[in-house]
Amino acid sequence: MMQLEIIKKISIVFILCLSLTCFVTISSAESVEIGGNILDSGNVSSIAWDGTNWSALYFGLNEAGSNTEILYYQDSDGTNPGIGAAPTNNVIDKKELLYSSHTYSKKFKLSAKTDATEVSTYSVIPWFGNKYVAVDDKASKMASLVTEQGGGSEKKLKEGEVWDLGKGYSLELFQLDVEGDKAFVLLYKDGKELDSTVIKLDGTDDDRSFVVKDDFADLEDAVYFVTYIDETFRCSSECFAIFKYTWLIDKDNVSTIEEGDKVGLLKCREISENWINMSNHEEITLEMNEKAYFTDDWYIRTSKSGKGSDGGYLFYPAMNVVFETAEDASTQSENVDNTDNEDVSEENVTTVEQSPSSSSSKPSQGTDNDMDTPFADASEESKEKQTDLESKKTHAAVPGFVSITAISGLVASLFILRRRIN
Repeated sequence: MMQLEIIKKISIVFILCLSLTCFVTISSAESVEIGGNILDSGNVSSIAWDGTNWSALYFGLNEAGSNTEILYYQDSDGTNPGIGAAPTNNVIDKKELLYSSHTYSKKFKLSAKTDATEVSTYSVIPWFGNKYVAVDDKASKMASLVTEQGGGSEKKLKEGEVWDLGKGYSLELFQLDVEGDKAFVLLYKDGKELDSTVIKLDGTDDDRSFVVKDDFADLEDAVYFVTYIDETFRCSSECFAIFKYTWLIDKDNVSTIEEGDKVGLLKCREISENWINMSNHEEITLEMNEKAYFTDDWYIRTSKSGKGSDGGYLFYPAMNVVFETAEDASTQSENVDNTDNEDVSEENVTTVEQSPSSSSSKPSQGTDNDMDTPFADASEESKEKQTDLESKKTHAAVPGFVSITAISGLVASLFILRRRIN
């Protein structure tokens, strides 16, 4: 009889623990819709969104010129009358929904903080809400930024120590000379040496720099790694160097965008050295109270008929974002040291997991029966959505924040169970 009671107790505890595990896992992430400004089909003069009125598009607050992504509608006098020409018009003809992005320049920290001249600026291109390096200033050649030290950040490496830069890259301070004014450093990828140099500390800032170039992605002599030794120290017990302004892209993972490439219903029409233009290659119908997807992630959401002016409807672009736990987010961005306040958005580039050139299959349209709330009061929409977003972001930032309640319930259950058995 006693053994039976013990078995019951163990079984109940196991079930409660399993339930708690599932509960905490589910609560560690949350999906939130990120929508752009709401427009009224019965009262609209232009249809366009950029980083200032739709936060799904990239916009670095402290990055001059970074607001280069735009999604807009342009009536081409096609088969169907234009959106906004009459309140009930709801068909986007081919090539009328356009997406465009172009590059903007940023200074290497090395050139911004020192007198080095070997590198000066590099180009960045926002692409569907993410930021990429435009390799060799070519908009169509996109690479993720693996590591970029902030202007005030530094890395101390002891003689013989290896620095894991991310994506398989590493930097080794192999040796300091007896006087401490020369350093032999090596750059590796997956344990294989890529390049090496002797850095001279008694010369110019260019002599203190290690800039690595290579032929990749059909480009010649393109820069993919930069670092700088600020100072060295050598004594009988310890030898080390201080590295600053390190910058690295993954040269083996460059995506090339070409004319004809598709992302969902958007097709690449034009490419220049500085910009990329896309437009829809299929007709898009904005059904009332539905989501009309034009990529796997982006869609145009519409209200019920009559919610707009003169019998029209309300609409806006949107996407769903899953907020990760603080622990997951810190793991993804651990290779970027962003202590420089002049560029608070540098960390965004390291969280990108998808390839810039990944094409999306045509998604289906879905209905949403809870469409009354987003359009109940258009004048208060932005404020309400922002408040809701901030609230959910706060909850999502604490991994398993509801687990305290669950643990309390578990303890109480065990206490009651013990009393009943006794």
